[in-house]
Amino acid sequence: MKNKKKLIAVIVSVAVVLIALIVTVIVVSVRKNRAPALETVRGRFEQVLGASGEINEIFWGKGLPTYPRVYEEVATLRASYGEQTKKLAAYTRNDERYGTVVIYKYWLYFSPSGGEVDNDEIFYDFEKGAIIQTGKPDDAHNYRFAVRSETPIEGKTPNEFLASSMDTGDQTYYYYSIDDYDVDRVFIYQDTDDENYDFVRLDCGYLTVDDIKLAAEKVYSPSYLASVNESLFTGMTTGSAMLYARYVDQEDADSGSTALVKYNKDKGLVLTEWVYDFSTMRIVDGNATFVTVELDRYPVGNEGARERSTQRFSLENGEWYLDSPSY
Repeated sequence: MKNKKKLIAVIVSVAVVLIALIVTVIVVSVRKNRAPALETVRGRFEQVLGASGEINEIFWGKGLPTYPRVYEEVATLRASYGEQTKKLAAYTRNDERYGTVVIYKYWLYFSPSGGEVDNDEIFYDFEKGAIIQTGKPDDAHNYRFAVRSETPIEGKTPNEFLASSMDTGDQTYYYYSIDDYDVDRVFIYQDTDDENYDFVRLDCGYLTVDDIKLAAEKVYSPSYLASVNESLFTGMTTGSAMLYARYVDQEDADSGSTALVKYNKDKGLVLTEWVYDFSTMRIVDGNATFVTVELDRYPVGNEGARERSTQRFSLENGEWYLDSPSY
């Protein structure tokens, strides 16, 4: 009987110890899994929310700017140097400010015997009738610009070079030069270019798909990006329908170089540019690796349209990221 009581006492003691250990483990686990204090993550949350607008616009808004496909006709300029005659390309496009703009290449190179520049090549400016002593023009300045009008424009000087050299059939046009036209807006598409994709402007800050991905990876969580990267950069097939990737690195078959292009059938969403009132931020739910916050925001220039916004963040690879789109 005495031994039985001792056994029961031992069992009870062990049970008490186990319960205490379990409670301790639970308490420690709960504490470790608590959402972080707002002040310890506020700076990071503000940083990624502030940077998310640009990524949202690239992913789901209008997207990166592209060179327009608005060249309505192609003409030819006839130019001669000595006994040699060559042709130069000329294009027209509609412009909101100038009307019909003529974009024309003004130079070509020749390789006569005893050439006056290195490698026996002469770069000749047909419009000015002079050799370009500085060598071949760079790609950004291959073209000059003029406005086309069927009637004289008061105060403007005719462009005699275009008037005498342009192959326009029976039509006669009056031209004058544009000195301040933005050369960065000029891009000549080829017949072999994919009609579904337009070239992204070289001055927009993104030259490849990887450039976009690197910028997005500073804002959105790896797990969230994994859920959208295929539709954005690879494309998807759903049943018999093909969903084109929004951005692709297109390779030039001749040079092997690549250029960033954007799917031109996807016009994107009209996104609001938000101002966040970070002083109103508070954590409403979460744990050590996932947090939901609420804060006020309003459209730029319209604080009266203030609204309460919910944003989610996740901790991945030791850093906090947005885990859902913030637009």
